[in-house]
Amino acid sequence: MTDRLRGELVACNAPTTVETQHGERRLAELRVRPTDDTPTDGDDAVDVTLWGKWADTAEEAETGMDLLLTDPETSEYQGRTTYSTGGDSYVVLEPDFIVDVTSIRSWVQCPRMYYLNKLSAIPLNYPVIKGTIVHEVFGDLLRGRDLDTAVADRVEEAGLELGVLGRNVAEVEGEVKQNAAAIEGWLQQGTLTEEDNWRSEYTLISPTFGLKGRADALRRGMPVELKTGKNTTREPRFQDKIQAACYALMLEERGIDADTGTLLYTKNTTLERTEESGDLSPAKEFSVGKGLLDFVVRSRNELAAMEARGEVPTGYEADAKCEYCFEQDTCMVVSGRLDQESKAGQIGTAVPEEEQDYFERFYYAIEAERRAVHAEYRKLWEQDAQERADDDRALIDLEPLGREEIDGNRWELRARKPPESVSKLRESDVALASDGDPVSGHAELCRITQLDEEIVVTADEPVELRRLDVYPSELSVDRMLTALHDTVLKGSDDRKDILFSRRDPEFSDGEETFIDNNEGQNQAVNLAVNAKDCALIHGPPGTGKTYTIARLIRALVARGDRVLLTAFTNRAVDNALEALREQGFEDIQRVGTTTGIREDMLDVRLEKSGDPEELAGALHNAPVVAATTASCGSRVMREQEFDVAVVDEASQLTEPDALAALNRAERFVLVGDHEQLPPVVQAAEPGGESGAGEGGVADKPESESPLATSLFERLIEAYPEASVMLTRQYRMCQRIQAFSSAEFYDGALRPATGAVAGQSLADIADTASLPGELRDAVSFIDPGGERVGNTNPTEADRVAEIVESYLVAGVDPEDIGVIAPFRAQVAEISRRVGVTVDTVDRFQGSSKEVIIVSFVATGGLDGPLFEDYRRINVALTRAKKALVLVGDRAALSSEPFYERLLDWADR
Repeated sequence: MTDRLRGELVACNAPTTVETQHGERRLAELRVRPTDDTPTDGDDAVDVTLWGKWADTAEEAETGMDLLLTDPETSEYQGRTTYSTGGDSYVVLEPDFIVDVTSIRSWVQCPRMYYLNKLSAIPLNYPVIKGTIVHEVFGDLLRGRDLDTAVADRVEEAGLELGVLGRNVAEVEGEVKQNAAAIEGWLQQGTLTEEDNWRSEYTLISPTFGLKGRADALRRGMPVELKTGKNTTREPRFQDKIQAACYALMLEERGIDADTGTLLYTKNTTLERTEESGDLSPAKEFSVGKGLLDFVVRSRNELAAMEARGEVPTGYEADAKCEYCFEQDTCMVVSGRLDQESKAGQIGTAVPEEEQDYFERFYYAIEAERRAVHAEYRKLWEQDAQERADDDRALIDLEPLGREEIDGNRWELRARKPPESVSKLRESDVALASDGDPVSGHAELCRITQLDEEIVVTADEPVELRRLDVYPSELSVDRMLTALHDTVLKGSDDRKDILFSRRDPEFSDGEETFIDNNEGQNQAVNLAVNAKDCALIHGPPGTGKTYTIARLIRALVARGDRVLLTAFTNRAVDNALEALREQGFEDIQRVGTTTGIREDMLDVRLEKSGDPEELAGALHNAPVVAATTASCGSRVMREQEFDVAVVDEASQLTEPDALAALNRAERFVLVGDHEQLPPVVQAAEPGGESGAGEGGVADKPESESPLATSLFERLIEAYPEASVMLTRQYRMCQRIQAFSSAEFYDGALRPATGAVAGQSLADIADTASLPGELRDAVSFIDPGGERVGNTNPTEADRVAEIVESYLVAGVDPEDIGVIAPFRAQVAEISRRVGVTVDTVDRFQGSSKEVIIVSFVATGGLDGPLFEDYRRINVALTRAKKALVLVGDRAALSSEPFYERLLDWADR
């Protein structure tokens, strides 16, 4: 007998009522095509009957959806096995759609609230910040910390946010202590003993139920949730019970019978009985029975099915009373502005139809990205440890080196990795640290602070660090949705007139000499300074766009503008800051983490912890604030206002990612090159990897994701007169730049000086000692290897020989770089050489005197380097004096573009 059945719905009948020996019962009959090893008796599908309230799930289901039935009962009918729900069964729709526990809570309150929360994000307000502090103090108390010390430390850590809100430290500490007293008192009542086995901030992921979340705490395996509000009734609020029950359900999957949940209402102890009546005890326990767990799963199914159908909830799906909802006004405004059906009704005038279409098109594209993120979650359990490692998604077989408590409330975990291990993980990433099993074992979210032979991470709780996994995050998806919402519903008409091509950008008259030795750069600064709406600076490789950005920022500040400097990567932000500081400008605040910011820029980093008034003053008074575009969507940055946003790497940003920065400023300058790396889009189509079936997101009319085209590219095509292209490059010799100039820039790119054009290997090496095939500025070498997976060992050997030749000729190791399309080949080459080896993406924005490109492919062209010609443009233009292409001539000759590349290299 199978313990579960999973498959695709091929037929779904509406629920009906039948007479049984136990009386009337509801049922729904389905046909499911198994995708697991469930026997089908020679047919392609099996019959499944859903009894009782599980029949309601059939009302949400559609053909093409994925269904999972646990603990099915079986029976024989006409020689075939049929399946049905039993007393222990659960029915899960679209289990691959991973729903956060807080989303289930919102959905149960009102499906419309779930939708609104997706769009508007959590704002920077005092109740939210205070609630976060109280939660952190709760964890500290569970670890045995002193209450006063914990409160003081946590309030100090929230200094920047509290300062932006204008809050006083003493006032906040007092209020937090009042709330925390509920926790401390409960713990002191004998509740916390050596047998209680507390765990705080426990990360849970459920492959079966399609759920994820972080429980505030577990006590003896039972979920405890902290609520900073009040509740004077004996029973916990229903939506709060649902949240705790979600964790109980996920614990059940791990074999833990969590039959009791506890809600801690911390504000109860701050109430006087003369003011309030009822049950003022903070802790309220409740039983977690099968009926409640069934309701949790059915609610999750409703949410997942709605997302699979690509629908927007109206509010009619629930029994919520709109007149009692604190989101009623917001709901009515959003409904009115987007002309959406809503149980609460509509107020306001709808935005123009083109804006509604824009919102819908990007909304579905962003949701497709969310499903792509969920596909990454699935790989945590669909792939075994070695498959994860081979796919560069995990570092496995780590050797724990110890753990140490730091700052009194976090842990530093250390481990040694096998010497040949590589992955997508990078320092400053948030990852999943585990004892070897990230799904059913002990796992903790962590931040990587060191990643070389030794790995160092910080986490809230200690774990034996034996494995480190890429942890998919929906944060970027959430912030894209918020930026979209803010642009369409809150953006000024002037800004939207530009975005929707209702008028051309306008410019003031006037011209100054900002840069006296480069006409293009000077023209770019003038254009941007005079822009009333926006300006676009097209900066091909090596054209000095970073210097131009720095000079532009100085010019803007000189005229009294407050400037937001932002870019896709931390590296680009810090490079621009370096140029700005080299030009003598120091009045900067850099927003970001210590691990993300370059070490020599940490002295201008805006601290998050400290005196609120001082921190807020530093931020508000800074004429230049620098942050990545991802950080522009943070709570603090969403409260900031700027005169101008200067966005570097704009061509690498999806349009909503760019909008996250643009929404902070009255005017904007986009700097980029749409002939280099495009935006990173995981879902090739709005329907995403799931390929939602009939009626699903995949059936939306757009066939290619609008996220694939950057706002920079769209605007430069719409408003060429609002742009300047920098054409004088300071990096490559004439021979190297020729191909990219002809193929990507219509021959406009040229060396800035004769010295740049004429530079050669002879400037830095003894070229006479080089093999003849390496003496030219551009060379092609076919080593005759074969691709093995994502590696080509023969090619790696040849690359190592080439590197050694340059070293022998006197080239400094720091001046040599190797680019490969796969991390596996990066690792293969790295084992053989002592120079920088990395992928194209990691090399963007940098350069070397000598660049060697390993193509890996043999026979045919397959791999990320070949998916978009712009990627090869990046690879070719990293070199200054010498470029060596290593690959299979026959494979490269199979496409016209690469055939032209070979012709150029052979000259």
